Amino acid sequence: MPNSPIAPVSYIQPLVTLRRPRRLAAEGEVLVGVGQAVASGDALARSSLGAGHRMLDAARALGLSPEKAQAAIPREVGEQVEEGDIIAGQRRAGARQLRAPAGGVIAAISEGQVLLQVTDERSFLPARVPGMVVNVHPGYGATIEFVGAWVQAVWGNRQLGDGFLHVVGEGPEQLLTADQVDMSLRGAILVAGRCEQPQSLELAAEVPVRGLILGSMATQLGPVAAALPYPLVLTEGFGSAPMNGDAFRLFSNHNGDAATVNAQKIDAVTGDRPEVFIPVKDAGSPPQPLPPQTFRIGHAVRVLTGPQKGGLGEIRNISLSPLPLPSGLRAAAAEIVLEDGSQILAPLVNLEILG
Repeated sequence: MPNSPIAPVSYIQPLVTLRRPRRLAAEGEVLVGVGQAVASGDALARSSLGAGHRMLDAARALGLSPEKAQAAIPREVGEQVEEGDIIAGQRRAGARQLRAPAGGVIAAISEGQVLLQVTDERSFLPARVPGMVVNVHPGYGATIEFVGAWVQAVWGNRQLGDGFLHVVGEGPEQLLTADQVDMSLRGAILVAGRCEQPQSLELAAEVPVRGLILGSMATQLGPVAAALPYPLVLTEGFGSAPMNGDAFRLFSNHNGDAATVNAQKIDAVTGDRPEVFIPVKDAGSPPQPLPPQTFRIGHAVRVLTGPQKGGLGEIRNISLSPLPLPSGLRAAAAEIVLEDGSQILAPLVNLEILG
């Protein structure tokens, strides 16, 4: 009989201990010590990359032809810019922009590209997770220990932010609309089931909010979300699936609590994923998450594709020998009882364990 495959895991943990090593790519100076509390945006270490030049492609960043991108660059040769300054693009919320990766001087502008002369670029290593320094890696960084609730997502726009959770609506299918976003939400991290309107995302930037956690989002909003100044993560992905019940219940239980949204991209090599951290004080020493494991009867799983995408259920039976599926294909599959009591047969490659 074939061996059961190692199952992908998406962690939704109400209380867990995480240890995250963070290291510079090049040797530098560590700025923290063991026992020090750090916030997600605090610098753990820095390395000086020295003087140099950076070629910035405005055409690619803005999705325009070189000619049109050239017209969208409001800078002049010899102009001094600071890290984060807009090099090209419009200033309105949601617009695609090219920002300076470091401080320096504009050395040349040609055919939609900008040459930035960096005089003393320093690379800072942010913690990206709130917690306590438990180990220092001399010259390179530190390991941070976090204790609290932890939810992994499937997509993020690469931003990082902290705020207080504010759940919009009463259920995981709640649609975030523009009329729900007002100045009372300033500094909040919004939690909602779905979003279909670009206006909702743009208004949230103007408030501004400190983050947005959604179950899903209309596919056409991807470019808008990628250019937002605040972190946005999707727990289910693009489309119209509601947020899974376990994640929504966890966020609802922590409504009003401080949280960090780390909307980093998925990295198959390092295992990094977009994620949300909710620190819990006086929680003791909860266990670390279980390592990857094989599919087993009784596992809580989530359906990744198909008509039941995003559905949660429990494995009642597993066949490692190929079975005929409703699609006409044959594959190793599991019988799943969903939360609403219905039963489906799903291929193992379309499932992930909820850790």
